Amino acid sequence: MPRVSRVLWLFLLGAPAALAQPATSTTGGPAPTVAPAPQPAPVPAAPAAEQHKPTISGPQMLEQGRDYRKEIENIRLQIQTQVEQAKADKDVIRLNCLLDKLTQLNANAKILDQALQSLQEAIVRRDDNAQFHEYTRVTIVHQKAQVLRTEADACVGAETNYVGPTRVVVETPPGLQESVDQPPPPAPPVAVVDRPPAASPYR
Repeated sequence: MPRVSRVLWLFLLGAPAALAQPATSTTGGPAPTVAPAPQPAPVPAAPAAEQHKPTISGPQMLEQGRDYRKEIENIRLQIQTQVEQAKADKDVIRLNCLLDKLTQLNANAKILDQALQSLQEAIVRRDDNAQFHEYTRVTIVHQKAQVLRTEADACVGAETNYVGPTRVVVETPPGLQESVDQPPPPAPPVAVVDRPPAASPYR
């Protein structure tokens, strides 16, 4: 009996060590490795049109564009008035400068009208990308109109460097009549000089 107890005690001591050893295959090779879990695919970035999408709605874009159109019309009337003034003053240089700005403004006004028409059609179709594109055109044309107004003002301001033809202003001294028909001043006295005698008796 004591021998059986000793054998059982040795078996209990060796069992934990046997369980702690790594499991191996029947062929004696290393244990198979576990494949890593697949990584989630990256989320694609949003398109540029969506990143710069305006926060206002289509009808608000259309209303803002119509306000821009009224402002451009006011600029056109302002430049037209400057053109008529340059014609009255017969200032050819200023007139040519203003006519150039007026022509560019009229061309931009036509582009704005086309953009507003396309914007209205895009609102009916509920095409957000087309609305954003046409509203961008409207904004760019409005900015160009502001530049043309500044340049037209510069055309008018350029005439300040030209003082016009020379004008002579004659100030009448006190005591004289303010008339150009003044009597001439008296002539200075003429000194009479005698002819000297001849230096030789022979003439």
